Amino acid sequence: MENYLKKRQPFFLSWIFSIKKTASLKPGLIELTSYFLIIFLIMASFSCAVNPVTQRREFMLLSHSDELALGKQTDAQITSSYGVYQEAVLSQYISGVGQKLASVSHQPELKFTFQVLDSPVVNAFAVPGGYVYVTRGILAYLNDEAELSGVIGHEIGHVTARHSAQLYSRAQMAQIGLAIGASLSSTFKKFAGLAEAGLSILFLSFSREHERQADDLGVLYSSRAGYEASQTANMFTTLQKLNPGSGNDGLPSWLSTHPDPPNRIEAIKRAAAEWKAANPSLKLVINRDSYLQKLDGLIFGDDPRQGYLDGQVFYHPQLRFQFPVPTDWQLINLASQVQMVSSKEDAAMILTMVPEKTPDEAAQAFVDNNKATVISSDLKTLNGFQTRRLQFKMQTEDGNLAGLVNFIKKDERVLMFLGYTLDSSFKAYSSIISASLNGFKPLTDQSKINVIPEKIKIIKTSREDSLSNILKPYGYNQEKQKQIAIMNAMELTERVPAGRLLKIITK
Repeated sequence: MENYLKKRQPFFLSWIFSIKKTASLKPGLIELTSYFLIIFLIMASFSCAVNPVTQRREFMLLSHSDELALGKQTDAQITSSYGVYQEAVLSQYISGVGQKLASVSHQPELKFTFQVLDSPVVNAFAVPGGYVYVTRGILAYLNDEAELSGVIGHEIGHVTARHSAQLYSRAQMAQIGLAIGASLSSTFKKFAGLAEAGLSILFLSFSREHERQADDLGVLYSSRAGYEASQTANMFTTLQKLNPGSGNDGLPSWLSTHPDPPNRIEAIKRAAAEWKAANPSLKLVINRDSYLQKLDGLIFGDDPRQGYLDGQVFYHPQLRFQFPVPTDWQLINLASQVQMVSSKEDAAMILTMVPEKTPDEAAQAFVDNNKATVISSDLKTLNGFQTRRLQFKMQTEDGNLAGLVNFIKKDERVLMFLGYTLDSSFKAYSSIISASLNGFKPLTDQSKINVIPEKIKIIKTSREDSLSNILKPYGYNQEKQKQIAIMNAMELTERVPAGRLLKIITK
């Protein structure tokens, strides 16, 4: 897509230039005229596409092949950045449910893939090309296979109706036509590896119209696949109680990318009932117990083995390192890197692995790739690690940046620990950045290394009682009891029959 536009750019620019030389319009009007000419030419360069769901023609910057390529690129970025949950039985189960739904969708010929992300954030999402993701965070709050089918069917609906592709096209048009300026946060994403077109799709909020259509399609696909689709409404009831925010791994939460249309729960139940009434002979399933049994042992919440913040220090037990985190800075721990952003969002630090074999090779690649100007450079041993340290400046389209970077040899790896801000702010942040970079050291404290994540355990009640009384022997505090009640879509005062499966949290 980018190459397509680049090939036509000289023609656009030369035509506009000739107009400016010959036209006798008032100042300001010629710029507006040129803007509309650009938009007209771009729109004229692309044919309208038929939406697989509505069968209506609509403007789209992405062709089918572009959509597949974007999805493939984005999938690689998502799995690298956020990590895939490594549990084969659960993964195969989720994929099996997803494929059943995809086969009855409006694009059964599309090769869908379904993956579980190793994230505590309550979310499910899809990107163009048929890539659908559920987090282990959202699986913990679902309570049966029918409910799961509604969530996955909803995301398949976003794909088949091409909602993400529509948002992407509109965003690209806005950027092309309006030349929107970028802030430091976009430069931060450049270094963080999040600036590519693909991952930006995750943060584009769907409209209420998109959500209503995806809800309808989720009900349709779930029903066609043989599930009791009204169970989907339970997830939205749970979300209303949970009201999850964004987690610490950079993913937006479900609610931040899925605005809630009015009367959503009632609409889902009504659509499911209408489908059942039109197909009275079909037997629909819920499959509660079989779903819950798949969750036994699922990691719940943050996995401290992959890194955690305790006070103002970040510890990584698996890689055995630690470093101090500045006060009031937000930390995002991804599978591929650790990111920190100042409270004013005008400075950032990133710790990530680089492919080079030595600190000097990594430093040279950094300078070459970013056309950075080196202010100072030294090679030293820092807390036992061979380290190449640079102070640099660089020019970007967003402004002049300045920063410090350490390239650290750890075992067979080279880590890049980078801190930067605008050139005008560097003096104010240099000591803060230096403290974190120079505070990188080995983790040897066994109490910080031997940490155990919380997990979901499936139990069977031995008697009828209130949920609160059933949970008493486990010694949970009131907050944890409320959390477990929400996980089970129940109230603490609710009576639970004997022999019922429940989710609890344990280590």
